[in-house]
Amino acid sequence: LPRLPIPTLEETLEKFPGVVSSLQNSSQNNETKQLVKEFLEGDGPKLQELLVRYDKSRKFGSYVEEFWNEAYLAPDCSTVLNLNPFFVLEDGPDAKN
Repeated sequence: LPRLPIPTLEETLEKFPGVVSSLQNSSQNNETKQLVKEFLEGDGPKLQELLVRYDKSRKFGSYVEEFWNEAYLAPDCSTVLNLNPFFVLEDGPDAKN
């Protein structure tokens, strides 16, 4: 299979506020847009370069393969309960306010 392409930082950050908008109110989404701008002007380019270098250093597979193997294939427990992002984003039924 062909390697997964790494999207540009700009492509990713352009899409991100829209992707999370259904999880946020308008004030939070405006804050997200500001944080995205700061990330693009700050650490973002350096981290993108590190990701590209990491991908180039791998002879086979994809830049997500190591994470995929460790997060989904290696655990000896239910991935639905332990690795599903929904459970991280959703407050638990006994959340203490």
